[in-house]
Amino acid sequence: MRTGSIAAIFDLDGVLTSTSARHEQSWAEAAGRFGLPVSEMALKATRSVPRASSLAAILAHAGVAMDEGQRNALMAFKDRRYQELIAGLGPMDAFEGAREALETCRRLGLKTAVASASMNARLVLERLELISLVEFVADPRDATPKPSAEIYGRCCAALGVLARNSICIEDGAPMIANLRAAEMYTVGVGHEPLGADEQVVRIAEWDVVAALGRLRAR
Repeated sequence: MRTGSIAAIFDLDGVLTSTSARHEQSWAEAAGRFGLPVSEMALKATRSVPRASSLAAILAHAGVAMDEGQRNALMAFKDRRYQELIAGLGPMDAFEGAREALETCRRLGLKTAVASASMNARLVLERLELISLVEFVADPRDATPKPSAEIYGRCCAALGVLARNSICIEDGAPMIANLRAAEMYTVGVGHEPLGADEQVVRIAEWDVVAALGRLRAR
């Protein structure tokens, strides 16, 4: 297997940086603006899922129904507020080791992509000054929402790499289970066991060369 035929596909939030607090703040403010009660449990349900699914979780927890126009208006408000909150992001907000992991992948000839549920992934990468190290940023509107593996498949197709030749770096157990079912090699990031092919607590601990060896050997 040639190294150049391998892709490293990264999740964004929880892997390269953390934007959860800003997402939750913008959802809380949007809910308040539209008169919705919002609980901590509801906000947790918005993590790493698409915007429409996040709003559905908030509405379900609140026991409130909204028509399409109201939902779209609330989501638009949330997105504007979130963009205001991430305007101050900078390179220092990338996790320790994030830039180094991407640089190592590129140095070894791996193709790189980001598969995030966030509509603002490219903007966040630009703020973190990591965008130049990423060849493709998937648009979550073009794939079935996570934890479906389809968004990772879109990255593989865009990079011209077979799914089984991809290394997917994720922090969600359901996502990892679906990636493994799609024959993708997985690297879990986090403290709790995620069921990945290999796992590190944080991206700074990931050994890219060792992962390549394991991918070739399986």
